[in-house]
Amino acid sequence: MRERYMELRDGNRYRFMFRSLVTKMVLVSMVPLAGIGGANFFLFYHLNRSVVLEQHANFLRYHKESVESFLNGLVSEVVSLAHQYSLQEFKSGALERLYRINQGRGGLLEDLGVIDSRGDHVRYVGPFDLASKNYRDTEWFGRVVQEGLYVSDMFLGYRGVPHFIVAVKRLDGEDFWILRATVNTDYFAKILDAARLGSTGETFIVNQKGLYQVPPRSQGSPLDFSGFPHLEPHEGIKVQELKVEEQSYLCSSVWIPRPKWLLVFRQETQDVYAPLWKASFVGLMLFLAGGLGASIFSVAVARDQVRRIHRADLEKEALTQRLIVASRTAAVGEMSAGLAHEINNPLATIDTLQTWIRDLASASPIPEEDRQEILESAAKIGQQVARCKLITQGLLKFSRRVEASPEELDLRQLLEELLVITRSRARVENVSLEAELGQLPRIRANPTHLQQIFANLINNALDATAGRSQARVFIRAWSNGGKVMVAVEDNGQGIDPQDLPRIFTPFFTTKPVGKGTGLGLAICHGLVQNMGGEIQVESLRDVGSRFTVVLPAIEGGLELEETKEHLGHN
Repeated sequence: MRERYMELRDGNRYRFMFRSLVTKMVLVSMVPLAGIGGANFFLFYHLNRSVVLEQHANFLRYHKESVESFLNGLVSEVVSLAHQYSLQEFKSGALERLYRINQGRGGLLEDLGVIDSRGDHVRYVGPFDLASKNYRDTEWFGRVVQEGLYVSDMFLGYRGVPHFIVAVKRLDGEDFWILRATVNTDYFAKILDAARLGSTGETFIVNQKGLYQVPPRSQGSPLDFSGFPHLEPHEGIKVQELKVEEQSYLCSSVWIPRPKWLLVFRQETQDVYAPLWKASFVGLMLFLAGGLGASIFSVAVARDQVRRIHRADLEKEALTQRLIVASRTAAVGEMSAGLAHEINNPLATIDTLQTWIRDLASASPIPEEDRQEILESAAKIGQQVARCKLITQGLLKFSRRVEASPEELDLRQLLEELLVITRSRARVENVSLEAELGQLPRIRANPTHLQQIFANLINNALDATAGRSQARVFIRAWSNGGKVMVAVEDNGQGIDPQDLPRIFTPFFTTKPVGKGTGLGLAICHGLVQNMGGEIQVESLRDVGSRFTVVLPAIEGGLELEETKEHLGHN
């Protein structure tokens, strides 16, 4: 039973110690790792985001240069053609030759037309039936007459399909004519779609009214309303995050000066930050791997440390048991003189009585009055033998080596048994040993250890009062608030104030050399602590000392009213 109890107690303690060590070591290793990882992620996130934004801006900047280069080249070519040929040359076949050359170069220009100052088509080459059309009332005609050069937005015109034109005004004396070229929108859209970034990156163009000039490849058609929310003019490249139909995009935009178009590049944010999330996932895996490694290492180290502590505890327990045995042997030695004296007295009485019986029995026949006296002497011999038996039983009970085993016991009964053998030494030392033991609740403790504790305290009190006049040792026991209090008081020499903090230190003693080992109080202190109690000490030099042992009573046991008057006893 005891072994099972010790096994359960130690098992719980070592399991708690193991879990506590593992938890602390994991926290010590993981908290700094998490802090460093969090700081690195924060810095990495912002650095990566700034790189992504700069990449977006650079991509759009290069794209803008490409679109501007295309439009400027187109304008330069139309201007050059308008100044390279006269109206008469265009009418006599030059326009058709230029169109054939254009078709041979990939069909950049969808058609070509020459319009006089009245707005009539004087020459047209292209797939639509526009030769008889008049453009005097169109917007682009007025703009080119006014500005001399005009690049239009997308519009439907007479052909009914979205297109945009480049028109150049050429003076001819007092009159003028206009060379108009229609740009192949498919060709232009391919230029925009040629460069991509990521799997969702796409480029599109809107005019100042928010209408698609070139729609994104994923949605919309030319001249559809884009819904792009920010059309106000701005300088340089603007990068922003927008949400369209529950989808988040990173959008970069820049204005093209001629025509006034907004070039936009957008990419889904999850595509933009995919490298960041991938790197973050790798970092998280490294963090978890580090945590797993730290946990495994912590478990291994904690298990090794607990084993070492367990081994040290076993060695400490063995040493403590040896010290307890040594201390008990010393206590028996200190009491031996008193015990010998206590036993010697009844033996002397027995010897006297047996001589007296022999003398009375020598008469023959034995007188009747002597017979009665012989019987009374035999009865006295029996009493003395019983007394010796009680003393020797107490001594044997005290000195017997019993393994520690907590049990529920009556402390009052244990103190009374201990007083039987300690009174012998008190009588020899001429010390008045008094006791006042109240009714006490039961406690759970090891009886051998309790004997050890109170025997040491009483022996120390007898040592302190030895040789003093009116020497007195007083033992009191009472209950107080769920605790059992036992005080051992003496009116001996007391303890110097500077020695009080050290009296429970092993091998510290104030007794003369050869009188004490310095282990008694240290062992008592350890035993009481193991029982969940404490030892309190009060002492004044040349007045006396009081050691009070406080032990927990069994919960639900007998609770006595506090006997405060006992505390005030001196």
